[in-house]
Amino acid sequence: MKKLLGYVLVVIGLIALLDACHIGGRHTVISENADGRVRRIEYWGHVYFTADSTGISRISPNGKVKYKNNDFEISAESDYNGRITYQFNDGEKKKELDNNEKSSLASAVRDMMKIGHYAK
Repeated sequence: MKKLLGYVLVVIGLIALLDACHIGGRHTVISENADGRVRRIEYWGHVYFTADSTGISRISPNGKVKYKNNDFEISAESDYNGRITYQFNDGEKKKELDNNEKSSLASAVRDMMKIGHYAK
């Protein structure tokens, strides 16, 4: 019985580790550092942009995208049900964006597409 419990705990630990590290899913990094300008896109899973290239229409469940351009950062992540939560410059997480945040997101999406992240 103790052996079985030990195996169960090991399996649970491995599952937690795989989930926490996003192992088994798609992880991509696009990084550019030129003339003192740093841009980085990092994402887990699949990220889909809106048809007008101004926002994120969908992220695969438990997926995430991080965009950094010098001192400006946006992070967007999807929960298991596909609901997207945004975070700007390590501020509070939110599901609804104001007009300034929408404009910043649109600029980031266009930049991501320009440097190599296309629709997914």
